[in-house]
Order: sequence, then C-alpha cells, then structure tokens
Amino acid sequence: MLYRVPVPLSLRDVLALDAVRAGSPAVVAAPDRLDAPVRWVHVAELSDVGRLLRGGELVLSTGIALPSSAAGLASYVASLAGAGVAGLAIELGQRYLSALPPALVSAAEARGLPLIAFEREVPFVEITEAVHARIIDAERAATTSALSRLRARQAESVERQAHRTLLSAILADTSPSSAGTLTARARAMGVPVTGRLLLAVVARIPDIGPGLSGQAIVLGIAEALADVCRDLRVPALVAPLDDVRAGALLSLPAQDDTDRVLREACSRLAAARHPGREAAGQAAAAGDRPVAIDSPPVPLIGVGSPATGIAEARQSFLDAREVADVALRRPDRQPDRDPPYYLLPDLRLRGLLHMLREDARLVAFSDREIGPLLAYDATHGTRLAGDLATYLEAGGNKAAAAARAHLARPTFYQRLRLIEHILGVSLDSPESRTSLHVALLARGPAD
Repeated sequence: MLYRVPVPLSLRDVLALDAVRAGSPAVVAAPDRLDAPVRWVHVAELSDVGRLLRGGELVLSTGIALPSSAAGLASYVASLAGAGVAGLAIELGQRYLSALPPALVSAAEARGLPLIAFEREVPFVEITEAVHARIIDAERAATTSALSRLRARQAESVERQAHRTLLSAILADTSPSSAGTLTARARAMGVPVTGRLLLAVVARIPDIGPGLSGQAIVLGIAEALADVCRDLRVPALVAPLDDVRAGALLSLPAQDDTDRVLREACSRLAAARHPGREAAGQAAAAGDRPVAIDSPPVPLIGVGSPATGIAEARQSFLDAREVADVALRRPDRQPDRDPPYYLLPDLRLRGLLHMLREDARLVAFSDREIGPLLAYDATHGTRLAGDLATYLEAGGNKAAAAARAHLARPTFYQRLRLIEHILGVSLDSPESRTSLHVALLARGPAD
C-alpha cells in the first residue's frame, strides 16, 4: 500500500522563517498566492531555468543573468509559472539596486506567480538549509503517521478476523455446552455478554451480479461499523459474514435505549465517507475482483430480536439477516426513504412468511395455489407468475398493473384471463387475490 506524503509547508510559512526574515522579504506580486505549497528550494542564475524544474520550488536568484527587455522578463516568468513553481525571490543589491523592474513585477502579477524582493543581503544557503530541514521534518512526521495508520489498519484486520471467527462459532453452535466457552471468548475480546442486552445488526448490500465479489466492500463496511461502535463506546463483535453482509453483536446495558443507540449508529455510518470505495481499491491492487463502481452500494440495516445471553445471540443474528434480506427485496422499497434500520415487525406479513418459509404446511399451501402457474411458465417460457405479482402488488388495479408491467392494457388483461384459466380461480374474488398473494410472498423473489 502506498501513501502520498504531504508537505504542509506553504510559501507563507517559508517567509516566516528566521533565516528568510533576515533578508527583509517584501511580496511585490501575487500576494494572494502565498498558500502555495513549497516542495523544495532551488538557487538558480539561469534565464531558462524553467526547463530544469518540476513544480513546487521556491526559486532564489540575484537576478544577475535575467534578460533586460520586458519581453525577455515576461518569457522568464512564463517559464517559471509553466513549471509550477511556488514563487520567485530575488535579492536586491547586485542586478537590481533598490527595486525590481516594473516589467518583471507586472509579468509575475499577470501570471499569478508570487514575487519576493529581499531588501537586505541574505545567505541563500541559510535559507535552503532552514526550508529543507522543515520539509524533511514534515516528511518524516507524515511518513511516521502513515506507518502508524498502516499498522493500525493491519491490527484492525487481525481484530476483524478474530471477531469473524467468534461470530461464526456463535452462528454455528450456541448449545449449553458451548455457551460458557463462547461467553469467555467474547469477554476476552472486550465484549461482555452476561447481564447485558445483546442486539444483532446485519448490514446488507444489494446483490452485485454474477462473477463479481462484494467482499472488499463488505470488509470496508465492517471496519466503518467497528469505528462507529468505538466512537459510541458500545462493545461489539464486528466482522464480515459473507460477500454481501457485515454483522455486529452489540452489547448494551440492560436498561439502555436501544432505538437511540441504533439511530445514532446508523446516522454515523451513513454520514461517514463510504467505507467500500477504499477497500475495493485495495482488493483490486491485491488482485481480487471486486465490483467496479463509482458509487458503492449503501447497506440496508436489519436488527434482530433482543437477546439476554450468548445462547440467544444466534437467533438474533438469524432474525437480523432475514429482516435485511426481506427488506432489501420489498417491491415498494425506496432506498432514499429507507428508515435507519428495519426490525421484524416492520416487515409485517412478508417477515412472518419469510420466517415460516421452510414450514412444510406453508410450502404445500404455496404449491397448491401457484404450482400450476409456475409449471406453465417453465414449460412455455412465460412470466405469468411475475404478471400476477405485479397485479396483486397494484392492489388488484388492472390499469395500474398494466402500466407497471409496461404492457398495453388489452395484452395485460389477456394474460390475467389466462392466469385465471390455468389456476381455476377468479381474480375478482378478494379471497383468491389474498391467497395467491400469500403464496407468492411465501415462494420468495423470482429468480
């Protein structure tokens, strides 16, 4: 990983140094450009020095070799400005006795090039030593800071791995025989789970398509979520759960206001610089293949049922995961109007059916209601089940459903009649519409 080392030394800072002030510097052109960063100091007595510069230099000169004509001085200034120098400082007394030539001042002002006149003689070597010492010190400080951030990030990765291992164990086994061990491991990581209110939180990103991995994005979200929990002083186990979900087990005081904590956490997570962009870039540099996006997907937050011990934490996570998954696929969802987080009651019938989706009785009911329609679609390559869902989600309004399906009304109405024929029902019956809607919701999203 590479870090760009900043050089926080401006031309204004340089003019404030004792070695520079000894020359009584006077800014005679472009005084509004003194915040330009100074990368280096270069002493030059050449009229074509611009070709040797790389930008960011403060050029020191006695002016001895500068051209005499106004056009020549303008060309000299243009070459410096074109090279991107931070400024030009000329010592009076040799070429120019008491003032810099007006043509030079005018050219510098026109080009926005700070021009400084040293009214007293000053050893250029003292200026270069003073400025370069400050630049080197700044680079060392910035490099040290970058290394510290790198070490911290590496430590975070180790922490995230440890949390992921423990969360995987909690999801896999919270039997009475393992509860004591899991409790001790969580406590050793600074997350007490005894006598606390535990909440599972799952941050779910949208599916990003076949052949693409959201792992780097989810890792970035997990790191950001961990930062939020630390800022709020909420002990938590935080880690990626898979390629589309990051999870956190929050440990709160038993009487804490969970809604306040969750709203604050979601607000901070949303306000933070998006966590996925940098992580995705790092993964790309490492040879992974994360999704290439300009605006990384915003995660949807699902929260599980409160738990009072590690044995209940697994169910809280399962609830949170299912809540996030179902909320993400709601046809009426408006991402810009999502609540800060979803609970199981927020999903109403969809949430109940999702929780019961493996119940044999519900599966049998769904098969009876819409099985023939699914078989017809599979045989004829049609999407009548989707048309039925569109009609039911429109509240039985045929015209509105046709518009949503982007079909002409006669075409859509003909499809509804075919659906009635295949299923042997009347879509004018409220009970039929309710039964079919429940069956479609129980089936889950179409492939």
